[in-house]
Amino acid sequence: MKQVSSIIELLSSAHVTGEDVAQHLRAIGDCEITVTRHARGDVSTDFISIEIPGLDREAPRLGIVGRLGGIGARPTVSGLVSDSDGAVVALASAAKMLEMARNGDTMPANVLIHTHICPRAGTRPNHPVPFMKSPFPMREMMMHEVSQRMDAILSIDTSRGNRLVNHRGVALTPVAKQGWLLPIPDMLLDVMGWVSGELPVTLPLTTQDITPYENGLPHVNSIMQPAIVTPAPVVGVAITAQTTVPGCATGATNAWDTDVAMRFCVEVAKLFGERKLAFFNEDHWQQLQARYGSLAHLQTVGREA
Repeated sequence: MKQVSSIIELLSSAHVTGEDVAQHLRAIGDCEITVTRHARGDVSTDFISIEIPGLDREAPRLGIVGRLGGIGARPTVSGLVSDSDGAVVALASAAKMLEMARNGDTMPANVLIHTHICPRAGTRPNHPVPFMKSPFPMREMMMHEVSQRMDAILSIDTSRGNRLVNHRGVALTPVAKQGWLLPIPDMLLDVMGWVSGELPVTLPLTTQDITPYENGLPHVNSIMQPAIVTPAPVVGVAITAQTTVPGCATGATNAWDTDVAMRFCVEVAKLFGERKLAFFNEDHWQQLQARYGSLAHLQTVGREA
């Protein structure tokens, strides 16, 4: 909770930059951080990539992507918006892992954490509530947020703007991999139950939710967009609510729920780095490929209608 509270306070500023976040994390512990300012016209954001060093650099690397349109919607509204949760959880996870290492509990493998800091993002119409607008086209965002060095990905995103999950807390999506939707591993459900103390909740997806935004079809939100640019399996970690909440709503960030999501990410990073948790069954994956072939074309915009 301390890490979540600190990150919420840090991001609750109209002037916060990616470099401010990097300085905050460097003061906690040893890690590699890169901040890349991306600007075009009057729009800009700071992409931040963090690599937490682990004990075994050859072990599988978990990627944690904090997905969002922006942490603020200034000048339309002032303050931290609901959509910021992805960045809050990703950065709090980095802070927690750095503190653990400082106290003698180094992660078993390197962990890659990517997100972006945009205090002045726009909004866009959406039913039943408006969404935050990505500062740049989604595939352009993904080129910064997803690394091909990530062997599996947790994508965290505020998901309060739908009626699919009428529950306040954290929900998991099925695994998306190269156009396929695969079962949620039992161990991921176990870990969610352990860290939340509640029965695990899932966010249902449709095939079009794992296709690129550029095809113009409706999507539940951008939580699964990392899956369009990587062969690695992707699981969405959705911050949910009982009611529908606009992405640009302020005062909506729930520190308890983001703390649950942060602790889930840390525990998954441990198990994945120790090779005790797989995001998909390799035998079943090979059978799907042999029987039905590749669905990787769903990672593209497809044919023009």
